[in-house]
Formats: sequence, structure tokens, C-alpha cells
Amino acid sequence: MNTEANGTLAQVAQISQQLQALQRRVDQLESVEAIRALRARYHMLVNEDQGPRLHELFAEDASVIYNGRPEVFGREAIRSFFENFPVQYARQFIHQHEVSVDGDAGTGQSYLDGRPVHGGKSFYVVGRFDDTYVRIDGRWLFKKVVLTVHYMVEAAEHWEALLPVKKNAEAA
Repeated sequence: MNTEANGTLAQVAQISQQLQALQRRVDQLESVEAIRALRARYHMLVNEDQGPRLHELFAEDASVIYNGRPEVFGREAIRSFFENFPVQYARQFIHQHEVSVDGDAGTGQSYLDGRPVHGGKSFYVVGRFDDTYVRIDGRWLFKKVVLTVHYMVEAAEHWEALLPVKKNAEAA
């Protein structure tokens, strides 16, 4: 083989390596964004009073641990857990969602600033979510969600009567 052919093969090999590296980086970035969208969807469902639908965001073999309660295993048990969760309404806001991805697995942490209504009383709650994620058939899902509440205090002024819990048909 001549020198020109060797140079061309080397360039092709280098371009192929660069393309593979770019594909890995794009997958990494797309995965992080998909996981952030998953966490945002979780809170959107809570904020739109659709908490019983949260199980849709979990893998079949997922688990949930909410602030020291017993661990709940499996999507069906998670569905039941959220359907029976003792909060009438909640508005949740997350901050500082850090995500790490390795192939089809990931981890993340985010801080919760919440406004639940429980027993007819309004509360402030601050805590942290520690998540494990899994990609199944191209879709990112929760594998494990752990909520640790740092504190929860009753609000001096109550807003439970102000929450727009009835949605009109056009907004739904």
C-alpha cells in the first residue's frame, strides 16, 4: 500500500472514532435532558392533582421510599401508594437537579420545596429526592425514588382553599 492510501485509512479511522465519541456525548446529553424531563413530569402530575398517575413514570420493578415509610416495591404497589397518599393537595417545586448517566442507568438528586395540604392544614416542606433511573426500550423511568424530608412546618396562613383543584375541560 502506498503512503497516500495509508493516510486516507488513518483519516477514516480518526473520523470514525470522532463520530463514535460524538454519538456517546449526544446520547449522554439527551439522556440527562430526558431524565430532567422525567423528574419535571413527576412534579407536574403532583401540581395538577394527578398524583395517582405517578406510577406511569416508574419501571415495573421500581421502588419508592418516602421519608422513612416502608419501601414500596413494584409499579402496581407504587400506584396504590400514591392513590392512598395522605395529602389532599400539593404543589411541589424542585431545585438543583443533578444527574449522572452511565449507559442505560443513571442517578440524580434534587431538592424539594413543597406546599402540601394535609388534614385541612397548609404546610411548608423542604427535602431531597435521591433517584435511580433506568432506560428501558429507549424511555427513561424511575428505578428508585427516595424522599428525605428535612422539615415540615404548618403555615401561618392557609392556602388550601385557594388551590385551583378543579380544572376546566379546556385546560385538561
